[in-house]
Parts: sequence; C-alpha cells; structure tokens
Amino acid sequence: MSTPLSEHFCLEEMTRSQTALRQGIDNSPTAGIVANLTRLCETLLEPARALLGEPFHVDSGYRCVALNEAVGGAKNSAHMTGRAADIIPQGLDLHAAFDKLRLSDLPYDQIIIECGAWLHLAVAVEGEQPRRMALTASGGPGAWHYLEVR
Repeated sequence: MSTPLSEHFCLEEMTRSQTALRQGIDNSPTAGIVANLTRLCETLLEPARALLGEPFHVDSGYRCVALNEAVGGAKNSAHMTGRAADIIPQGLDLHAAFDKLRLSDLPYDQIIIECGAWLHLAVAVEGEQPRRMALTASGGPGAWHYLEVR
C-alpha cells in the first residue's frame, strides 16, 4: 500500500534508498519533511512530468543526515529537508529534458544535470523565491564541480 503525495508520486518512492537498506539506515521522514515532499511533488515534479510528456524514475528523494553522508551528498543538500529529487526521464534524452525544464517557467530552485546520468530538481525553502539555478555537475562525492548554464 502506498501513501500518495500527488497524482503520480508516493511517499515510498520518495524515501526509498538501496543504500539505506544495505546499511540499515532508517530513512523515515518527519511530518515537516513529508509536507516538503508533497510540495516538491505537487509544484515541481508533477508539472515537470506534464511538460516532458513522459514519466520519470525517482532515483533519490528524501535523505536523512546519515543517508546523505553515506552517499556523499552535500552537507546542505535540499534532499535532507525533502525539497529535492534526482530523476531519470523515461523515453527522453537527458540533455533534452534538462534544456526543456530549465527554459520553462517551472518554479525550480535548482536544476542540475549530474554526471550526465540524472537530473536533480529542487524547490526553494517555503516562503522564499526560487533561485532558478541551472547547473551541470561533474566529479564525485567530496569533489563535485559545478558549472552554471545560462
């Protein structure tokens, strides 16, 4: 049984982690984080899905502090507050999806094409204006390199 956050996304897929399962990390979100995940799904992921015209796989959503450390995430990662998801579009070239999303009027705080393998989509902190930062990331945990895309 799944807990819907929006029409196409559920809590279980936004908190599932193979790393957490392998390492015995409890990745259960608080009510506040569930509220952020719901806002992420409703205001960014659903409109992104509609704009792309294709579903996408959520590779990483919420990460508790221990999980974020285990995967080498940024110390201030929006994943830890339920405001970000790493997605892989199905049936659409990753770079084409990145360009379509970054050039849209969607209220993203950040969109990052990471390692040429997935897209990081994040919403702003509630009550703040989205920065609409579009970046590419290369490297790896502890050594990420970001480049702004205009």
